[in-house]
Amino acid sequence: MVPSIIALASFLALGLALPSSISQTSPSSSNLTVGPGAVQGDRVLYFQANDPANNYIVALKVDSRNGMVSSPVTIDTNGKGLAGLVAVSQDSVVVDQEYLFVTNAGSNTLSFLVIDPKDPQHPTLLGSPLPTLGQTPVSVTYSRKLNTACVANGGSTAGVTCFSVSRTRGLTPLGPLRFIPQTQLTDPTPPPPGPLVLIADVIFNPSSTAVFASVRSNGHDPGLLYAFTVGSKGHISSTPTITSLPGLVFLFSMNFLNSDKRLLVTNPHAGSPGAAVLKIEYPELKATVEEMIEIPKQQASCWVAYSPRFSKYAYVMDALASNVTIVDPRVGRVETEGVVQFQTRTPGAGALDARVDRRWLYALTDDTADSRLNVWEIEKQGWALKQVQGFDITGELGLLPYRMGLAIWSAEY
Repeated sequence: MVPSIIALASFLALGLALPSSISQTSPSSSNLTVGPGAVQGDRVLYFQANDPANNYIVALKVDSRNGMVSSPVTIDTNGKGLAGLVAVSQDSVVVDQEYLFVTNAGSNTLSFLVIDPKDPQHPTLLGSPLPTLGQTPVSVTYSRKLNTACVANGGSTAGVTCFSVSRTRGLTPLGPLRFIPQTQLTDPTPPPPGPLVLIADVIFNPSSTAVFASVRSNGHDPGLLYAFTVGSKGHISSTPTITSLPGLVFLFSMNFLNSDKRLLVTNPHAGSPGAAVLKIEYPELKATVEEMIEIPKQQASCWVAYSPRFSKYAYVMDALASNVTIVDPRVGRVETEGVVQFQTRTPGAGALDARVDRRWLYALTDDTADSRLNVWEIEKQGWALKQVQGFDITGELGLLPYRMGLAIWSAEY
């Protein structure tokens, strides 16, 4: 396992918990737009090394015929990663059409790159990375409607910082840090075995009328959901709506279920169900638990791959177990044969960040002895997986022990 997950496992051992039917062919081209200069079918997959010395992105070609990845290249972010993160995050790398955003947890900055559709494996850094006004930025979200990116700072100075985004001007800060006090985890006992990230995810709702952040507790108190309203002129409020969620101690990933009103969250707390669907009320932005989802034998259900464009199912990754759990979030249920195991050389190694694209599922694995990017073909209308590749990251690039984030650029949108 990578060091951050080893630290996470140690944290668990200390008694604290971890801070639509899919088509078997690609979507019809008549329903999609091919970006200017792009070639239909082109795909590139990105993740970040999170290297403390010099952070960089890894870009891999994706074969449009079989979904497999190859030919990695690296691109500097001009920032620094952070070693040994405990309880890391979802969405540290985000792609939206020609825009690519990457958090630099070690230098407290956000990098913004532009993707050339004629050469998507070599995105170009636009300007210098900008400070995120807090500590340990680990997640980013972007609204094309608002031309705005927001970053979650998960460290001791925590909160959400937003930026206007322009292809010509780059990033421009929109106000100060929207501070989130971390009183629930002040001087945790026992102390975590590495830098502890307290906010795991930040996300705009589909209509871009609010920004949400998931906040962990101390392992005993309820987790918190912060929501910031977006005004009529695109101004993001500095005054949050805060919902306390009993039974969800360590909110981790968030995925809206093709609606502003239903939010799938994971909860990698020892002994918890593992996930839940929340109902969001508007305009109050208050959340209630609509359905708890029991993830079988979950140990650290953290990351979720969900794309309603390609599948009605959500695919849940466990950092400490070598399986993928297939969930039907419409009814809050794990499919009958919905736990798919995969092979690792290190016992207890799991999967990390993941994405669905067309009829394939991609996930970084968490295996020190054999670091890979796994590719599964999605079968049987979405509730079955067949592994078609385990791309050897270590053999191509070295171990990259702190790797994180995963996003896919597509020629079509």
